[in-house]
Amino acid sequence: MFEKELDRVRKQLKQLLATPHPYVSLETILANEQVHPAYRMFFRAEADWWVHEERAIRSSNPRFATGHADFRELWEQLDRLYIRHSRFDHEELNATIEAAVKTRLNFLCRPRTTLKWFVYRGEPTKPLQEILLRLGYLYDNRYLVEGFEQWARARGTDTSSYEILSVVEFERIIEKIDNDAILDLSQRDFVGLLDNLFEFFATANPELPPESVPTEAVIIFLDDKGAVPISQALERLLYREELRYLTRTKLIEVIDDVILALEDSDAAFVTELPPMDVGAAGVRDDERSDDPEPVVAPGPVPVVMAESGGIEGGTTEPVVDVEEEAAITTEAPVIGTGSHVLSRLTALGKLLDERTRDKVRKKLFVANDELYERVVLDVLDSENWKAAAGKLDRFFAEQGIEPNSVVAMEFCQAIHKTFI
Repeated sequence: MFEKELDRVRKQLKQLLATPHPYVSLETILANEQVHPAYRMFFRAEADWWVHEERAIRSSNPRFATGHADFRELWEQLDRLYIRHSRFDHEELNATIEAAVKTRLNFLCRPRTTLKWFVYRGEPTKPLQEILLRLGYLYDNRYLVEGFEQWARARGTDTSSYEILSVVEFERIIEKIDNDAILDLSQRDFVGLLDNLFEFFATANPELPPESVPTEAVIIFLDDKGAVPISQALERLLYREELRYLTRTKLIEVIDDVILALEDSDAAFVTELPPMDVGAAGVRDDERSDDPEPVVAPGPVPVVMAESGGIEGGTTEPVVDVEEEAAITTEAPVIGTGSHVLSRLTALGKLLDERTRDKVRKKLFVANDELYERVVLDVLDSENWKAAAGKLDRFFAEQGIEPNSVVAMEFCQAIHKTFI
């Protein structure tokens, strides 16, 4: 995804750092103000990592007591010289450019996930010293990096600490830092977290409409944040209305609509509650100390955060009256099986694996194979995607299915791809 943009940025960097000499010095890279600060920071961090590796080699030789105070000043001076005279040959230069561009876009789109994988590289634990060094590569989303550094300082640790931290604990810390930071943000301030993503795409793809980013990039960002209701609303706009690009104004509008819908839903739920009994002690049933805390608190919070595993809406299987289902079946038109339908049906079979198809059948079609086949053929026989989406919407409404549920969205996305 976004390979065209990645390739364009890679080419730009290679042109800016091109040299006929066998090496490009770190000093030259850092002095080149045409290179974005994010990439200069990445190169500097790469040199810091080289020094860290050299330091580890020095201290691993048991024949010398390199930890003695006599060595300390000498090592510090040597490390500074290493950094000052760091250089990249052409192979290392290209590899670092590749890593820097990919890491930056990933960190812009899905910061929490990228932090975990970039820092831990699939390992279960890491020394705190190495974690802090890895964080030094990252220019964007500084509140996450600085929040972790502040957490480390509060523990009385520094960059030389060999304390071990598990990936699970690291994820928990980053999630708390992120949630605390965005909890009181307004909609506009929350969208401001995407400023660097807008800047990236403005540079990487000048063909985009002004002040916009691909909708898919924002969906990935929101999923990473756990803002599932908003990401689902955007998915519907992407696959139903072909909203491929998103401006800040449109995103704020979508967030406002989602919050309003959640508030209306919560108000309706409260209205439908039965009268509360008040016991002899004057304690209402809904105020008992052993009642669970609500998962979602509607109100001024701009983004509804899901738990780590995400929230899967619409998990209740729809109930279809037997007589109603029979009426639907008998009144349905006979669907032809033209070549366009067969080709779309074949494509759908490849897009929905057995597990997903089984989940769709159970949760959307109450495990009724005949209903599933009839609806699928009817939808695939549509003239275009807009007509197909209309049929899907009518089916969901008739069956009482939440169209924003995970399963419904997966099904719609697969159908949509057969029309592309």
